[in-house]
Amino acid sequence: MKNSKFTENRTLKILKENEQGNNVPELTRELGVDRSTIYY
Repeated sequence: MKNSKFTENRTLKILKENEQGNNVPELTRELGVDRSTIYY
């Protein structure tokens, strides 16, 4: 199985910020990830 590029902490941070109402394009820009990384 392929290892993830993201640590568990980074993944949780993305999910928590998304739950708080931050939109996906803004989050991806801030965190430097591709929009397709976050399934919305």
